[in-house]
Amino acid sequence: MGILSSISAKITAMRQRHKDKKEFLSNILRAAEDGAFTDEEMNQLQSQFKELELTQDDLKGIRATAYSAALRAAKSDGKITAEEEAELDKIQEFLKIPGTEIAKSRKELARLRLITEIQNGNPPTITIQNVVLQKKEIAHWSEPGSILEERVVKRRYEGGSQGVSFRIAKGISYRVGGHRGHIVTDTAVLPVSTGELIITNRRIIFRGDNKSFNLRLDKLLELNFYSDGVRLTDDKGKPRVVQFSDPENRDVVGATLSYAINNFSE
Repeated sequence: MGILSSISAKITAMRQRHKDKKEFLSNILRAAEDGAFTDEEMNQLQSQFKELELTQDDLKGIRATAYSAALRAAKSDGKITAEEEAELDKIQEFLKIPGTEIAKSRKELARLRLITEIQNGNPPTITIQNVVLQKKEIAHWSEPGSILEERVVKRRYEGGSQGVSFRIAKGISYRVGGHRGHIVTDTAVLPVSTGELIITNRRIIFRGDNKSFNLRLDKLLELNFYSDGVRLTDDKGKPRVVQFSDPENRDVVGATLSYAINNFSE
């Protein structure tokens, strides 16, 4: 075989290997899109991996994408079951994905698993320091946040005119065209106390550095959630707005409050 033929053969082989590798990586993504790897899929992928003489470095960049695709499929109904979590763990183990590569996805998985457990009637039980709980009262969740209140941030004078002053004699002047202005007050919603929102099976407690409140669940008249917080209105019509430090935990707080309210008892 001549030099040119040898070079041509090597180039052809390289192109074929690149094509095969690309197909292999596509197969991983397709398998992950179902949220699980079947035994047959794992056997086929393992066989292709060996035939192509690939290494873990060849999988960098695609394995985290595959895990994210599997997580997306698993959470499509808004929940993650124990079985789905086990399948995701199997995918991570099979692809040998380091936790650092999928830290964000694992955090999302843990959050969804927690929400699912709460919705299934299994809320967490936590210990809160320096909070006196009532008899048979159980703390379920603590979320860092701040109380927000409307505050005056600026006052200014607008619309006034002194008119025109004419001097008509020594020490005497005459003013015409003047009218009174008015004071304009600018307000803004600001954090007035930083602390934690605590949810128990009987109360909603906010323990803050400047302000705190204590609201029994049976005295809660209205509950409104926002993208980063919650508005709690008691039976006297007094609203309290709490902004969460981590907006991603809004659904966890919502699920916990829903459970506590629906299972409230004296």
